[in-house]
Amino acid sequence: MRFVLLLAALLALATGAAAQQLDFKRVSRSGDELLSYRWRDHERHERQVAFTLTRQAIRDSEASFAEFSLEAMWRVVERDLRDEAERAGGRIDIRRTADGLRWTLEARDPAALEPLKRRVDERLARSKQDYLARHARRTVGERRILVDFAAATTALQAPLRALTKALGDVPDVPNDDRARVALALGFFQEIPYATLEDKQRQGGDFLPAPALLAQNRGDCDSKAVALAAVLRTFTRFRKLAVVTMPNHAILVVEMPAQAGDTTVRQAGRQYVALEPAGPALAPIGQVGPYTAKYLGGLAREIEVWPLE
Repeated sequence: MRFVLLLAALLALATGAAAQQLDFKRVSRSGDELLSYRWRDHERHERQVAFTLTRQAIRDSEASFAEFSLEAMWRVVERDLRDEAERAGGRIDIRRTADGLRWTLEARDPAALEPLKRRVDERLARSKQDYLARHARRTVGERRILVDFAAATTALQAPLRALTKALGDVPDVPNDDRARVALALGFFQEIPYATLEDKQRQGGDFLPAPALLAQNRGDCDSKAVALAAVLRTFTRFRKLAVVTMPNHAILVVEMPAQAGDTTVRQAGRQYVALEPAGPALAPIGQVGPYTAKYLGGLAREIEVWPLE
C-alpha cells in the first residue's frame, strides 16, 4: 500500500526516534538463505536474530509480487473466457475497457445462447477469484481489489516459523505477551521502509514476507501482514486485525491496554494499535499523527479486517 515517504518522516519526528538497523546480512547456502539482523529497539537495547528461509519460499514470494497486476489478471480472464466459449461451441468477441472486459456472444442457435452466457459468467467469476487467491487478494464489493489480509497471514505462518523461533530465543525479553509483541514490532520497524506501488502495474504493492525479509525492505501493509503472521505463533491466543485508512495500514492486537495506548474498538473487541511500517520506533499503543487523525476523528474512513 502506498504510504507517502513524507508521512513516514513525520511519524519518525513525532515519536522522536527512528528505527536503527545496525546490520543486515544475507548468505546463500544449499537450498536456503541465512538472514541475520542486528538492530537497536526503542529502549536502546541492541537485539539480533538469525534464521533461514528456503530459497523456494523467497522465489515464490518475489514471483507473486512481480507478477500481480490488474492488467495480468484481465489477460488471464480473457484467455479463460475464450476457452469457455470455444468449449461450448460458441464465439466470443472481447474488448478491453478502462475497468475490465466487455464481450458479445454468438451461439449456434438461439436456445444455446442463454446457457452459454451462464457458463461464461461463471467462468469469469471463477477465473478472477482463482487469480486473486493465488496472489493473496480478494474483491470487496463490485470493483475494489484488496490484499486478503486473513488469507495472507495464514499462508505466511509456516514460512515465518524460523523467524518466530529466532525471536523467541532473543535473551532478556520478559515472559509476557506485551514484551513479545514489542520485540516483534521493533524487528519489523527496523527493516527499511520502501514504497512498492507501481502505477503501471495497478495493485502490485504487496510484498509477501519471505521476499520482504530477503530484500530487507517493505511498506505498511506488507509489514503489517508479516508481523501478524509472526504474532499468530508468537502470541497465539491474541486476536489480530489489520486497520486500513487512505494510503496506510497498521496492525492491531487484542490485549489489555495501558495508560496512553491508542486503541481501536470493533465488534465488541478492544485492540491496541501497532505501527510496524517504520521508520519510527513507535512502542506498542503509539501511532503517528497521520494514523491518529483517522483513528481519532475520521472513523468513517478506516476499515478493520479481523485476521480470523
